Amino acid sequence: MTILLRATGFHWLYEGPEDLCAHSPVELLVNGASIVAPEAGDWTVSTAALFLLRTLTQPHNASSRVGDQLFPCCGFTMYDVDARDVVVQSCLSGADLAVERHGDTVMLTQLDGTVHQVSFVGWRDAVCGFSDAVRAFYDREPARQPADDIDAKGFQLFLREWARRRNEADVLT
Repeated sequence: MTILLRATGFHWLYEGPEDLCAHSPVELLVNGASIVAPEAGDWTVSTAALFLLRTLTQPHNASSRVGDQLFPCCGFTMYDVDARDVVVQSCLSGADLAVERHGDTVMLTQLDGTVHQVSFVGWRDAVCGFSDAVRAFYDREPARQPADDIDAKGFQLFLREWARRRNEADVLT
């Protein structure tokens, strides 16, 4: 079983450090089957990295969501609502699939009902690799500069949750 999860062209939508959200087309293949194709859209991969990390400890399905879509078109507003996790508001566009863990297996269910089974460890490793690649893009770029105190507070919580979930992922089995 092989999982390929990667961003194919990192960029910012707007010039300048006020743009907090990294974007890219995404490719997700499981055993050669395309689940998300780069030509399907340009997604907010920073928010996707966080949402994918959330799937390592929470299901993402019709009744339990880690975000609006796993690969949102935009994740334009991040709110610190005095909780451990950030609230990310996005638009209604994006690429989505259900992700549910059953013991050592993760079921990835496409919107058309097609189900792909992967090992939890394989899913974890793919998600962590994706998250690390997005983080490396941030690290290569000029530091992000939120436009105001509300954006700064939300962005800081976003970064803290992302780092916490990424660190915790290493020990999940």
